[in-house]
Amino acid sequence: MSGQYYFTLKGFFTRARQEYLYYTTRPWSLDDVGKFWDSVEDYDDVNEELYTYFRRFTNSFDLAEKHLSKKKYTMLDLQARSGKGSLFWHEKGYVKSSVCVDFSDYLISLTHRRLRKSGLKYTSIRISGLPLKFKDGEFDLVCSYETIEHVYDYDLFFNELARVLSGDGIMILTCPNRMWEWVHWLSTVININHSEGPHRFLKRRELIKCIRRNNLQIVEENSTIFLPFNNRISIAIDNILEKYLPYFIKSFFALRRTFILKKHVPASL
Repeated sequence: MSGQYYFTLKGFFTRARQEYLYYTTRPWSLDDVGKFWDSVEDYDDVNEELYTYFRRFTNSFDLAEKHLSKKKYTMLDLQARSGKGSLFWHEKGYVKSSVCVDFSDYLISLTHRRLRKSGLKYTSIRISGLPLKFKDGEFDLVCSYETIEHVYDYDLFFNELARVLSGDGIMILTCPNRMWEWVHWLSTVININHSEGPHRFLKRRELIKCIRRNNLQIVEENSTIFLPFNNRISIAIDNILEKYLPYFIKSFFALRRTFILKKHVPASL
């Protein structure tokens, strides 16, 4: 695909049927997710300069920065997609190595293309199931950008993220707000954005249950993006809304949730 999106009536009904199947088919596998992302051949073209895409990295860094130490981190980037998250953290100077995990052969090829000359020490691994083949506490920085909603057994997925996080490490988790499910569906059906494939947007309380069950603490959280458009005026308005709207409104209506998590340290007796 070329990155250009066009509307036809036949395409509308084809996409509507496909999105209905994605939304109603339960369960799905990581291989199903990988096959979907293999089909999105213009992934980087679409997201190259997209405001909403890069905010996942910049916003999470702004939230996490005060909790970062001066050491270089070993990073798990899951689902790495085309490697932009690992490259972002490498260019910030915080990562000495990254393991880029994905479900898609095509996206792994994009990761190689992006990172092979970056100077970052990295490995890329394709997985088709859980649990992860990593040791307990193996990573200092665990990043999951817009991924948990694509994993059917999201409980096990989150458990694995927590398991491989080191005792003093930091986890970054971002995901869409459940309220925006219909917006993503509509934007796909009328062909102004690519599909999300197999997924289920999660409620905040479902995420909080995962966090508590794994004895993690939220050290930072915010909700961002009201106007997901890529022009200067809407971005400026979006920044104003994020700055001045009350927290409960942002939490309820904003597109993206971002959590910065650490393992809970019990108070000294």
